[in-house]
Amino acid sequence: MLKALVIAPNDKTTEVGCVLAIARAEARRREQNVVNPPITALHYLPEIGVYVAVYEVTETVKEKPRREG
Repeated sequence: MLKALVIAPNDKTTEVGCVLAIARAEARRREQNVVNPPITALHYLPEIGVYVAVYEVTETVKEKPRREG
């Protein structure tokens, strides 16, 4: 499944690598994962001055709790 983030750059985000690092960290935090999800696309929209990062989430199937007794 693909998901997207919108990143508004500030004075500290001077390079695309900074924006990519922000996208990876935020995607990892959102998905509550230890490993960074892969960023499949990063686009700058000059009309509104933001970056859009698209990342891929792997679907995990949660196990049903086992009944004891």
